Amino acid sequence: MGKSAADSLIMSKRKVRNETSCSSINPLSDARKKDKSGQKSDSSFSKADLKAKELWHRKSGAGYRLFVEYYAGQTKGVVHVDDDSDSHISSRSNINLVDKLHSKRQKGLSRAAKRRKKKKGGTEETCADLNAPPVVTADAYSMISSQLKAAIENRSECKHIINFLSAISQTLPLTLRIRHASFIEDSLKSKAEMFISELKERYSDLVRPVSYDSSNKTIFQATPNSNLSKFSLGKISPNLKRLIMKGTSEGIIARQELGSMLPVIALAGVNKLEFGSKVLDMCASPGSKTLQALEIVGTFSKSDLKRKKGRIVANDIHPLRLESLQDAIKRSGVSTSLTQRIIYTNHDASKFPTPKSGSTFDCIIADVPCSGDGTVRKDPHILPNWMPSISNSLHHLQMTILKRAIKLLKIGGVVAYSTCSLNPIEDEAVVASVLSWGNRFADDNDAVELLDWPDDSLPGLKFCPGVETWRVADYVDSSISKMTMREGEDSFEGSGFDLDEKAKLTWYDSFEDTKNVVKTFSPTMWPPTEDDRNNINLKKCRRLLPGDNNTGGFFVALIRKNTDVTFQKNRT
Repeated sequence: MGKSAADSLIMSKRKVRNETSCSSINPLSDARKKDKSGQKSDSSFSKADLKAKELWHRKSGAGYRLFVEYYAGQTKGVVHVDDDSDSHISSRSNINLVDKLHSKRQKGLSRAAKRRKKKKGGTEETCADLNAPPVVTADAYSMISSQLKAAIENRSECKHIINFLSAISQTLPLTLRIRHASFIEDSLKSKAEMFISELKERYSDLVRPVSYDSSNKTIFQATPNSNLSKFSLGKISPNLKRLIMKGTSEGIIARQELGSMLPVIALAGVNKLEFGSKVLDMCASPGSKTLQALEIVGTFSKSDLKRKKGRIVANDIHPLRLESLQDAIKRSGVSTSLTQRIIYTNHDASKFPTPKSGSTFDCIIADVPCSGDGTVRKDPHILPNWMPSISNSLHHLQMTILKRAIKLLKIGGVVAYSTCSLNPIEDEAVVASVLSWGNRFADDNDAVELLDWPDDSLPGLKFCPGVETWRVADYVDSSISKMTMREGEDSFEGSGFDLDEKAKLTWYDSFEDTKNVVKTFSPTMWPPTEDDRNNINLKKCRRLLPGDNNTGGFFVALIRKNTDVTFQKNRT
C-alpha cells in the first residue's frame, strides 16, 4: 500500500483513536444484552429484573438445553452426518453403549436435575463422551459435564448428535504451529530444526505432527491420550512448557488452534496471500491470523530481495483490543523487520474506509464477530449463556462486514470469511445472502463466487461441506413474568421462581411465520431459493467439526471478486 493510502487509513501505533461509541464497540456483548424477547432491554425491566433473567438463564441450565435442542433440530451436515456420508466425518460411535448408559443412575447431576429426577422417580437419560476419533465409552461418559447431562435428560431425539456433544465435552488439545519464517530466514532455520527434532525425539508421547500436514513439520498437536492442553501443560510436562516458551520467545512457534489457521492457509493455497501481497485483517485481535499472514507476505528468501515486501493492515474496532494486539505481536518473538510491515487501524469493520489512493487489497481476512459456540472446548462459559438470539442478532453485522470486504478487494482478489461458530445463521446464511445480492445487481452473474478449498492445503484434514438448508429458531422466556428478585439478592428464594422450568425453542419455517412475533428477524436468515442455491454452491464452504480432527468448531468460505459489485442499501 502506498504512503498516501497508509496516511488515510492508518493511525499511529502510539495514537489509537476510538472512532466509535462505547455502546457499539463490542458486537457480541451487545448481542448478549438482548433480552429474552430478542429486543434491546428497556426501562420496563428494572436492574434487578435484568439480573434475575441472567441469573436464571445460567443457574437453570437453560443455555445447555437450548444449545442441545437447537443443534439436534438442525439439518444434516450442520453438526452431524449419516455414517455412510462422504463428508469424511468419523462414524465410530457406539449407540448401543449409549443406550446402556442411559439406563444407569449416574452421579454428578446438577441440583435442578436431581430435583426433577426425585419428582419423576425415573432414571437419568445421559450421553456418552468421546475422545478423537469419536468413540463413545463409559470412561468418556464420566467426563461429560453434569449440566450437559441434565440438558439431554429424557431426550432420545439427541442421539444423532451424540458424537458432537461428546467431542465438545473434551478439553481442547494443545496445538503448535511452526512459523513460516522459521523455514526461510537463515537466522531461524537451525533453531527451528533443533526445536522440531527435540519435539519428535523427547516428547513424541505428548505431541506429534498431525497426519493431515504433508510436510510433517508444520503443525503439532497433543496426542489423544496425553490430556495435554494449554491449561495442563505446566503440570504434565514442565520441561516441554519451557521448551515451548523458549521457541515462542525466539519467534519459532505459535500456539494457535487449527481452526484459526485455516483462513490464512486457504488464502495462501489459492495464491492470493503470498510474498508482497497487500492484506487487510478486518477484525484482527487477538492477532494470530495477522502474524500468520505476515510471515508469508513479509518473509523473503534471497531470490526475493528485489521484490517489494507485502503489508498487513490489522484493524479492530475496540481500542483496548487493538492495544492488546500490538502487545501480543511485540511478545511474539517475531523480528521487527517483519512486524514493521503491520499497519494498525481502529475502524468499524463494516465501514472500513476506502484508501484515498484507490489502492485496494489482494486478499482480506474477515474473521467476523460471532457467537463463538465452536470454541466451547476451550471456553466453557459459552454454553451457560447460549441463546439463538445471539447468532440472530449478529447476522446483519456479519453481512455488512462481508459486503464491505468484497468492496475493498481488488478485481480477482479473495476474501476468507470465517467464524468460530457452527450456527448456519452466522455462516452459510451470511455467505448466501451476500453472494445472491452481489450477483443479482451486477452485470455479471458471477461477479462474486465461492472457491473450492485448495487441494494441496492440508490434504488429509477432515471437513464437512457447507450446508444448503438449515432451520431458524428463537426462544421466549415464559418465566420472565414470574421473576421477583430484590436488588442486592443473589438467589430466587421466596420469589416463586422455578429453576426447573424448561427453556424451549420456537422454530420458524419461513420469514412470513415471524410476522406476528416481536422479534428482529431478516429474510436472509433462511436458506436461499433453489435457483440461488444452485448458482452459489454452498457446498464449497467448509465446516470443521470438533470430533473429526480433535479440534474446535470452525467455518470458512473463500469468495473471489470477479467484477465490481454494488450492494443495494434498501436490501440490507
